[in-house]
Amino acid sequence: MNVTQQSVKLPNPPAEVFYQAVPPETGYGSPEDSMASVLALQPKPPKFDMKKMFKQDMHCLRFNARLVSTEPDDESRTFIVSFYCGDETAQVYEVCDKNSGRIGGRFMERKKQRNPVSGNHYRECDFVVGRTVQLAGFKFMLLSSDEYTQKYQEDNGDVFPESSVSAIIRKIKAPAKNYPDLMAYANDLMARLDTNKDKFIDVNEFEVGLRKMGIVVSVKELQTLMRNFDSNGDGRISLQELFACLNQH
Repeated sequence: MNVTQQSVKLPNPPAEVFYQAVPPETGYGSPEDSMASVLALQPKPPKFDMKKMFKQDMHCLRFNARLVSTEPDDESRTFIVSFYCGDETAQVYEVCDKNSGRIGGRFMERKKQRNPVSGNHYRECDFVVGRTVQLAGFKFMLLSSDEYTQKYQEDNGDVFPESSVSAIIRKIKAPAKNYPDLMAYANDLMARLDTNKDKFIDVNEFEVGLRKMGIVVSVKELQTLMRNFDSNGDGRISLQELFACLNQH
C-alpha cells in the first residue's frame, strides 16, 4: 500500500501508590519497639546511643510541678517530674499529705514521651522552670527545680540559654553604655527597681522594674538572676550585690 508506519511510544500509566497507615502503638515496651514490629516480621531491638547513656546517665533533672487542669481539686495536687538525661525518659511522682484522701507515689512510669508540638521525643532542653510539658496526656507546669538541676543547667548554658548567667547579665547591662561608668548605671538601676525605697530589691520589684525598662525576662531567667545576684541568700538584692554581679560579667 506504499505506507511507512512509524512506531508511537505511549506514555506509561502512573504507578499506583498505596499508603499503609502506621498502626497505633501496642502499649508494650517503648514506641520504638512497636515501630520495629511494623517494619519487620522479625523485629530487631532499637539501637541506643550508648555514648550518651554512659556520659549523661548520672544526670537527673527534678522539678516541682502542678497539674494544669480545669478540675478545682487538681489545683492543690503536688507532683515531682524527673527527666533522665541518659536515655531521655521522664517519670512523675505525686506527693500527698497523710490526710489528703489521695494515694501518693508513682503517677507515671519512667518512659520516653513525645512533645505534641514538635512530634519529637522530649529532650533535656525542653524541661525549664516556667514551661508546661505534656506527659501521658497530662499537662504539668514546672514551678521550681532542685539545687542540682539549677547548677546543671547553669553549667550547660549552651543547652539551656535561659540559665546562661553571662547571657542574661549582658541583656541587663546593655543600657550601661549610655552612662559614664558601671557604678553610675548600677545606682540608677537600683533607684528604678527599688520602688518601696528600702534599699533592697525583691523578686517582684526585679521583674516589674525590668519590664518597665523594656528588658523582658522569663521565669527561669529571673530565677537565675536572683540566684547569682543574691549572694547571701536572704531573698533580696542590695546595691553592693547588684554592682558586684554586674562587674563580674
